[in-house]
Amino acid sequence: EIPAAERCCPACGLPAQPFPGTEDSEVVEIEVRAHRRKIRRRRYRPACQCGVLPGILTAPIPPKLIPKGRYGVSVWVQVLLDKFVFLRPTYRLLADLRTHGLDLAQGTVTGGLKALSPLFAPIYEALLEKNRSETRWHADETRWQVFVQTEGKAGYRWYVWVFSSTSTVLYKLDPSRSSQVPKDHFVGVAEGILNVDRYVAYKCLASSSVIILAFCWAHVRRDFLAVAKDRPGLEAWAMGW
Repeated sequence: EIPAAERCCPACGLPAQPFPGTEDSEVVEIEVRAHRRKIRRRRYRPACQCGVLPGILTAPIPPKLIPKGRYGVSVWVQVLLDKFVFLRPTYRLLADLRTHGLDLAQGTVTGGLKALSPLFAPIYEALLEKNRSETRWHADETRWQVFVQTEGKAGYRWYVWVFSSTSTVLYKLDPSRSSQVPKDHFVGVAEGILNVDRYVAYKCLASSSVIILAFCWAHVRRDFLAVAKDRPGLEAWAMGW
């Protein structure tokens, strides 16, 4: 509304008359707050004396993503997106959620992610099948700390392996860096070309004559640089390559 004093003519003092409609504009805002959704289930009492029904009949509890969990689907969607799409550490997400009125414990998030993990198994298996169905891949591995006690293993150093094709990127977390990991991944593959560095674990695949190894050019280049450095007489030849 325009203040009343500003709606009058400064010369004669007569007030301006209302005119139909409004002058509209938009401002984009973000307002996110955690809220509790109340679920009220109807109860009934049998009118008969047959004794077949229990004393009180209650509507069933709506299904939950995590049985007996108190957090809804939207909370876990937020956790999954924040962690695996936006790659934000969990403690920062929890600090952010507190500004929206939700005090969520880190142990709750950890336990919830463990409970949700089996739900993604079919997706992972489908990605694995699709990855194996192609004929061109890149593979690599790097160390990854996993703070769990594993029988027969000293320390927390695991390895995360990646197998990338045209349409899929598949990760595998494994306690070892052995050749058994790529062997297991390519079980059933008829043919293909695998681009890798020259880590010895991949060379076991070449002996099967099913998969051709194509070594990374950056790693091959290092050989020529090493020759140029260690053998001055071959420096021109090596640098030419």
